Amino acid sequence: MNISRWIGAPGRRAVAVAAAVLVTGLGTGAVAATGLSAAADDAASAELALRSARVRAALDTTFQQYADTLHDVAAAAASSSPATALDSLVSQIGTGRLEGAHQVVVVSPTYTVLAQRTLDGSTPPARTELRPSPALTRGLDLARESGRLIASPAHVLPADLDLPPAHRQQAFELINPVHDTAFRGWVIIGVRASDLLRDALRGAGVTDVGAVLNETTPSGSSREIARFGSASSSEQAEIDIPLAGHAWQVTVTPATPLISTGRTLVAPLSMLGSAIVSFLLAGSVLAAFSAARSQRARLAHAQASEQQAQAHAAAAVAALKEREEELTGFAAAAGENLHAPLHTIAGFTDLLLEEVAPQLDEASRGFLHRIGASTRRMLALVDELLTYSQAGEAALKLEPVDATGLTLGVVAGRLDSVEGERPSIDVADLPTIMVDAHLYGEVVGQLVDNATRFVRHGTAARVTVSAREATPGWWRIEVADRGIGVPEDQRTRIFRPFHRAPAAEGFPGTGLGLAVCRRIVDLHGGEIGVEANPGGGSVFWFTVAATGVALQPSLASSAATSGR
Repeated sequence: MNISRWIGAPGRRAVAVAAAVLVTGLGTGAVAATGLSAAADDAASAELALRSARVRAALDTTFQQYADTLHDVAAAAASSSPATALDSLVSQIGTGRLEGAHQVVVVSPTYTVLAQRTLDGSTPPARTELRPSPALTRGLDLARESGRLIASPAHVLPADLDLPPAHRQQAFELINPVHDTAFRGWVIIGVRASDLLRDALRGAGVTDVGAVLNETTPSGSSREIARFGSASSSEQAEIDIPLAGHAWQVTVTPATPLISTGRTLVAPLSMLGSAIVSFLLAGSVLAAFSAARSQRARLAHAQASEQQAQAHAAAAVAALKEREEELTGFAAAAGENLHAPLHTIAGFTDLLLEEVAPQLDEASRGFLHRIGASTRRMLALVDELLTYSQAGEAALKLEPVDATGLTLGVVAGRLDSVEGERPSIDVADLPTIMVDAHLYGEVVGQLVDNATRFVRHGTAARVTVSAREATPGWWRIEVADRGIGVPEDQRTRIFRPFHRAPAAEGFPGTGLGLAVCRRIVDLHGGEIGVEANPGGGSVFWFTVAATGVALQPSLASSAATSGR
């Protein structure tokens, strides 16, 4: 059969051209609809991440208020009469500061109740002796042994046992030891979990999510202890909140749509529009072949319509991309706008302490010190937010770098800023590598900071920086320490933004440092991880390219995606 003659026939040529137009139009519509759908999904994911961050911030603030209050009560109880100190501090707490709090109790080492005050307006009978449950006894012993704040497993408070089962909330105790020159007892606050979750989120203005608070039991299973709001979507996000040596998880689901209905319908409407246009074009082509004179005019009109449809689709994709960039840039913008006001607060606080501190009473000076400490913590968080938001989009300046000299410079800078006992940091001979020198310094500096910070109290930090060949053309840089270590089930999760392992409770930090390291290493096309150090501690490692197989800056991102 002569295909050329078959296609060359006028009627058959019209069918072939119409079919080609139809396939092209449907293909173009499918590609545009797929891109629009992916962009909408990305925008929804970014919005869910923002809502989850607001939930975490609200709970972190509430738990910090509990920690500050417990430390204040413990300090006052150690230095004066517990009942007098408790009356003074309870009057300062005021209503609404401690969401979900039921009662604060000061107990002696023999379980004698030295003082007790309710915080929720109830009037439970006075107790002269604490009769703790086995779970509470374990918490008291652990707080005494560790010297730090401890949370008990969830249970029903004795004051709620007479309520109908449907009205009984799960609750827990926060336990802080009391010390001066010796152990004096404990301060205990009972907290209703559902009241805490509801009031903390409402107080922070978080009303567009449903949240479920879960705890991890000693057997490793998870169980729900509190719930807030309801969900309107099957999408959800998990966030980890370590509190006082206890593992908590919050499941966040949107209570309102993550993106507008119009944006949800963009992709299917784009596909439908492309299909309609494609069929119209095909029909136009068939009709055009019936008259040679009108064929050229109709074909030009069809081409113009197709171009217009593609232009509309491209404009919709650009709009969704712009929204995605706005969401990803939110953290950076917020950090930059907060930086100057926080510096102003810190400066005026220091000025007040220098100029008028002698004229203030001890409580007022304590408030100023607390304002200064909280401001510095917020400044550290803002700085790390800015670093994290900029790390993923940094323009790489790849060059051969003497890793030994650069690492020694980073270590020297850290040692110069250390107060008190200086850590032991050994830097072995390191190779010449192909990296961005500034970003490499950020990674090494963060890992060395962690190695010197997360050590047991009273123990000097010992850190070793070394290197070995990972695979041909790639080096593995290792930062080994003798610190508190990282449990095996946390070795992947600690590289997530804001995640902190339960063992890190009580140590300063924002949970962003390792996430910044992972972004920088990904940008270089490498890998990062942590292993147990034989004999105790951890070995944090990351891979970088040797000088002979250097990545081009434009290819580093794709190499990270493909797993090198």
